[in-house]
Amino acid sequence: MKTIWFATGLAITSLAILPAARADDDAAWRKARPAVPPPVTPVLPAFEQATLPNGLTILVTHLDALPVVTFNLVSKGGATYDPKGKAGLTSLTYDLLEEGAGELDALAFSDAVADLGADFGAAADRDSAGVHMGGLSRNADAMMKLLADAVIRPRLEAPDFERTKAQTIATLLRRRGSPQGLAFEKIPALIYGATHPYGHAPTGTPDTVDALTLDDVKAQYAKIMGPKHSALVVAGDLSLADAQALAEKHFGAWAPEAAPPPTVPEVKAALRKTVTLVDKPGAAQTMMVVGRPLFARGHKDEYALTLANEVFGGTFSARLNMDLREAKGYTYGASSQAAFRTGAGVFIAYSALRADVTAPGLKETMAQLADMKKKPPTEQELAMARSGLIRSLPGQFETTGAVAGGAASLFIYGLPLDHFATLGARYEAVSLDAVRKAAATYLAPATMQILLVGDRASTEKPVKALKLGRLVLE
Repeated sequence: MKTIWFATGLAITSLAILPAARADDDAAWRKARPAVPPPVTPVLPAFEQATLPNGLTILVTHLDALPVVTFNLVSKGGATYDPKGKAGLTSLTYDLLEEGAGELDALAFSDAVADLGADFGAAADRDSAGVHMGGLSRNADAMMKLLADAVIRPRLEAPDFERTKAQTIATLLRRRGSPQGLAFEKIPALIYGATHPYGHAPTGTPDTVDALTLDDVKAQYAKIMGPKHSALVVAGDLSLADAQALAEKHFGAWAPEAAPPPTVPEVKAALRKTVTLVDKPGAAQTMMVVGRPLFARGHKDEYALTLANEVFGGTFSARLNMDLREAKGYTYGASSQAAFRTGAGVFIAYSALRADVTAPGLKETMAQLADMKKKPPTEQELAMARSGLIRSLPGQFETTGAVAGGAASLFIYGLPLDHFATLGARYEAVSLDAVRKAAATYLAPATMQILLVGDRASTEKPVKALKLGRLVLE
């Protein structure tokens, strides 16, 4: 090997010149592709369960590789508790749980969490809401005390309420500034109907949040917080016995009778009659979202449709992205997901399309949906989808926070403790015929509601020409 020295600016740099190829560089062993090692059986966390006399469920995953632990007090219901006309109330209520508790005001509570080197937060989603605390396991008792204070003894004071509400409204207005944020605010009502519990974003809108009062928050807190519909999830360096003892110490006296989670009605997919276009003047991209309601979690077709979605748009190499991005160059990416919830799930496909190809991009998306029946998934596509889902399972549990999230879903949806351990086998058991039937049944383009957020001047006429439904302008 030779070395050449040369100057670059004020420095002197060397460049190594590799020797010429040797005579054996074309040896036969170089032409053989390395053997693929056999698949490794995923190692997934195990979950244990207990119940306190007050009805609080305890879910524990003992992980002793690191001296850390995550607590998550999770409750059923989430944003489905929002009263009519008060979208975002549950979310705002949980945000206020971060603003001081017990004898500690917001700043003192934050300092107490920081003194433990812990992290703390609270949030509500459609089906659930939770308050979490994570840090070193040696501080487990002190962390759980702060967690219990936030859950049982929140301060809910006027200055904190006004500040948190103003911050929430500012965040919602900022989201509206992008086509993506505006689209995902509006699509729930199109898919579920505006009066359905899932028909609004969990965080509400600037208008609905602005109308909320501190009395609303206090009434909502009293309505939704109680042990019988809640679980204390513990993931990390703490045994079931130790976690149960701490839970009894800090949550054992918690006894309010919260209202049961509202029933989430089933929603039948309807044939599309309209296409909604929200004007975003001058937008360089159009956010396209198409979707429909699905069945509730636990349905017999859940795993077949999950696999069908992987083929259609669930991964980078799925059909939708390969068409819109790789073949056509219409977008940086296109995806889809099938989410299964209490009462009614949802399928959505979405992409930020170049404004000048909004209509062609929408047309191609409808064509790809139709092809899931005309050109059904192949055995090779199913094998790739199945392998991807199974091999990705361990990656869903890389942190104690992620493990706690998995445990929380077991409680929220009433799943067995071995749900994740047996999930791979359930994917393996789904036949190609079942996947094809699910794709034909649930991905029919005629049942997809369509929302476009972009520049009306450049998209209205081309979209009308597709004749996918009466164009509704907003």
